[in-house]
Amino acid sequence: MMINIDVKEYLNSRKFSVLFSGGKDSLATLLWVLDNVQHERWNILYIEITGNTHKLCNQYVHEICDELGVSNKLIHAKRQDLDFFDALKKWGIPILGKSRWCLSQFKRKVMIRHSHLIQVLGIKATDSCRRKGRPLVELYRITNHIVVKPIYYWTKKQVIDYIRSWNLDINPCYAIYRHSGNCMFCPYHNKAQIILTLADSYWRKKILDALKAQRSPKVFKIKGYYYWLRFLGQTTLV
Repeated sequence: MMINIDVKEYLNSRKFSVLFSGGKDSLATLLWVLDNVQHERWNILYIEITGNTHKLCNQYVHEICDELGVSNKLIHAKRQDLDFFDALKKWGIPILGKSRWCLSQFKRKVMIRHSHLIQVLGIKATDSCRRKGRPLVELYRITNHIVVKPIYYWTKKQVIDYIRSWNLDINPCYAIYRHSGNCMFCPYHNKAQIILTLADSYWRKKILDALKAQRSPKVFKIKGYYYWLRFLGQTTLV
């Protein structure tokens, strides 16, 4: 199912969930909903990745929702029975495809309980070559939700300008790690994000302990594993 329609009109006639990660794109998406949707049949789902989400990210999400007056819509959910780094040791690096257990085990299981069928996501076409050419509304088969992407054609500058127009601050984790802190370990973090994350002794120990538990020789061919170990000795940006 792939369709291009008027996103504003589509959402104004349906109930939905805004997936808010604490990141810039998802914040801009939440603000877009506040600017463009006239009904109240929607909620905000924040999924904490158990053991892998920074406490500053949790705090920021609640503070922003308080500031915007939508705390009554916020659902802060996480798996109580599974820690991300225990899963990393058990299942290996979560990469795209069937091995991306971080999505199936930590997000989908929470979505089943708390999310409406329609989800509004802060996805941009420029984020990945795999995302280019996708429609604004489509069925995401991995989770069986209909995803809607209001800021799909926005640039990074448009996102920041839109947030500034609301006089809001971005997640403080960006200043420390250059990512939102929702997933401290991610195989798709870039060089700067990896170096700054490993510079934090708390996360460095958790991440390296889990990576050292990877015993299969195939793991050395996985980009996410190699990048994290490659920058292990570098603790500052150059």
